[in-house]
Amino acid sequence: MCPNCNKVSLKKTAIIVLVSVLVVFLNTKEVKASEGHQHHKMGDSTKKEKPRKVISEIDKKSVIAILVKNEILHDSFFEYNKDQIEKSAKALSVEIDKIKNTEISNLLKYSQKKLNEIKKSNTREQNNELYNVVSTALIYLVNTYELGSKYNAYSCPMVKKKWIQNSSKVSKVKNPYAPEMPHCGSQDTSY
Repeated sequence: MCPNCNKVSLKKTAIIVLVSVLVVFLNTKEVKASEGHQHHKMGDSTKKEKPRKVISEIDKKSVIAILVKNEILHDSFFEYNKDQIEKSAKALSVEIDKIKNTEISNLLKYSQKKLNEIKKSNTREQNNELYNVVSTALIYLVNTYELGSKYNAYSCPMVKKKWIQNSSKVSKVKNPYAPEMPHCGSQDTSY
């Protein structure tokens, strides 16, 4: 590989990391600095979720449709079916195009770009990084808008990545990033 290719790859990785950090920061801004970092465990009744914004029924249905498409993508990552991953990423991108709410649409623009970069020709690590960026934005939506109780945020401290999972369908953690530890992680929200 040529030296310039490595520089471009490093720049892309740095941008992805910076955006991920920014989105994570926005997701956790309500946590007081003095409280430190605590993982929410399923069944921990001491943590109360922050009230979420109510959106119109049409907007809610549009976001739920995105989360349904993400379920398929999540399952494709869990099984790591390269063909299905690329196909599901495109389907999720198409679903995002249907959003009429400009606030939500703007929140997903960068994620949509990352979805379109998910390819079967990429390495698993590249696709995992891209999916983590997308998942971080979807977690922000789930934490911000009242969408019901089906979808919750999950994370794995070992791979330092997050995802959305339909916890009403599957109660067991399904880590889409680490085939060597498919059930490593925790449910971070409980809606």
